Amino acid sequence: MNRRCAVKRCKLNNKGSAIVTVLVVVTFITILATIMLYISASNIQMKAADYRTKESFYQAEIPVEELRAQLVEDVQLAFAKAYTVAVSEYSGLVNAQNSEDNYRRLFCEEMNKIWAGRCPNDEDGNRKWEVGIHLVAAQPTDGGTWSVAVAPSEKFDDSKIFSEGWLILRNVEFVYDSSEGYTSIISTDYCITIPELQWPDTNGHYSAAGAGTEERLNFSSCVNYMNWTKR
Repeated sequence: MNRRCAVKRCKLNNKGSAIVTVLVVVTFITILATIMLYISASNIQMKAADYRTKESFYQAEIPVEELRAQLVEDVQLAFAKAYTVAVSEYSGLVNAQNSEDNYRRLFCEEMNKIWAGRCPNDEDGNRKWEVGIHLVAAQPTDGGTWSVAVAPSEKFDDSKIFSEGWLILRNVEFVYDSSEGYTSIISTDYCITIPELQWPDTNGHYSAAGAGTEERLNFSSCVNYMNWTKR
């Protein structure tokens, strides 16, 4: 009888069960909070890395755009000089096509003269494009640095000057290294379209889009990127 009562009292005695329940709940909450904190920290790190990567890319784009802006100015200057000479020589040429070819040749020569003044030649006679590009594009002010490499060549690729009416500065590669160790590389060709002209007819009249009105020409659209890649 006494043994039966003792067993019954033992079954009814639940002291300490609340502590066990609390410990289980606290442990579960701690594990859940740790997981959430880990995920949050990972997301913050990923966003920070993404931000720095994008910032590195934007910094790499700056000299790319600065070179394009300079080429636009060069196109405007080369056009003015080439057009002036081409018009003065127009009467001595047989037809409008000869005048157009003469104008394109003069434009190409002027563009090369401009960059010959910025870039010395190396021992093989190739133009040191990198020197000229560093003159027209400033280094970043955020502590990073950029460098540029251009495929060796004597001048702008003018193989399309008569068939297509444009020049190409090929394989220009900008490398930006941020102060935080991030690197962005942008490679592109610069396609320079020669501004189009309308030559006068037999009566000496120009069309509405004719030459002699430099303001009507959109020089910004004359310089575009080709084979643009980023890594």
